[in-house]
Amino acid sequence: MSHSTVRAGEYVLGVLSPDERVAVERDAARDPELAAEIAFWSEQLMPLLDAVAVEPPAGLFDRIRAGISSQDLPGQDLAGTLTVRAAEGAWVRLGRGIERKILHRAPSGRLTYLVRGQPGARLPAHQHDDDEEIYVLEGDLTLGPLTLRAGDYHLAQRGVHHPTATTVGGCLLLVNAAA
Repeated sequence: MSHSTVRAGEYVLGVLSPDERVAVERDAARDPELAAEIAFWSEQLMPLLDAVAVEPPAGLFDRIRAGISSQDLPGQDLAGTLTVRAAEGAWVRLGRGIERKILHRAPSGRLTYLVRGQPGARLPAHQHDDDEEIYVLEGDLTLGPLTLRAGDYHLAQRGVHHPTATTVGGCLLLVNAAA
């Protein structure tokens, strides 16, 4: 789906902020492709505004809530545990094509986190003040002459200098390191 298609759909659905709407209107005046996308989505979605409103059956929300709360979710009631679902947590940009999502911050200051690298991403060389453990979940990671692949584990001990890290095809790493 093109960027123009997404912007046009968001514009027509009314999910943009007032400033974003003004920007789309300004861009559509100069971009025939965007203007055409807005016209297309207006034609497709506007009839929905004329649809007859249907009141949901009485008690539907309560039945939905009961169904959700009765599901046996793994880790739901395990005292002393932490579960982070794949859709939970925020990915934070560390650099071009590199993101991190913190899974756990221990009282000692150590972090467990995921690092996601897009194909061709690079992470600058750095010194380790404490041990850093890396487990490659997906893809590849190259540190100087060493290339790690899915399933590989790597420990960089305190004081070790890591050369620039690169990935050819992208990677997903599980890392445990000092904050």
